[in-house]
Amino acid sequence: MSFSLVFSAAADEDIIESINWYNEQREGLGFEFYDQVQEKLDLLIQNPLHYPVRFKKVHALLVGRFPYLIYYKILEVQSTIEVVGILHTSRKPSEIKKRK
Repeated sequence: MSFSLVFSAAADEDIIESINWYNEQREGLGFEFYDQVQEKLDLLIQNPLHYPVRFKKVHALLVGRFPYLIYYKILEVQSTIEVVGILHTSRKPSEIKKRK
């Protein structure tokens, strides 16, 4: 089954905010973060069921060298993966629960 990927407005804001923050720390680091996120999203599209459910049908995937989790839902009726947030691992998952 082929899945399409959509981002919530909050997830878009998460990624922009994170890119900007990392670029402030070191020039170009935000773009390295974005590249890592893209690599993980490519893996996610190939096998969305591979990653664990964190709570109530919301899965989470670790970004890799950056301590962030990609939170997503699988909407099987539409064969869609909805990215609901990309948050630093130090943030409470309750933030994602508010975004439903």
